[in-house]
Amino acid sequence: MNILQIGLSLLGVLWCAGSVAMLAALLTWRERAATFMARSQRLLLVVLPGAAVLLGSVLWVLLHVMLLWGQNAPAVAVR
Repeated sequence: MNILQIGLSLLGVLWCAGSVAMLAALLTWRERAATFMARSQRLLLVVLPGAAVLLGSVLWVLLHVMLLWGQNAPAVAVR
């Protein structure tokens, strides 16, 4: 365990928290549309692609944090 692992893990946690907050903002923005059609358009054009990108980035960050704390962590952290 070193300072690099801790720092990158904290950065990963901040990224995940920010992604969840952004997803909540997207969903709230979708619900504030005036009409059903506007809500549907926002869902299909913005919210679903945005949610896919955000959730994909969360999975990517969690995978790399797990790799960082694995058995070969020094080799991963140096690269």
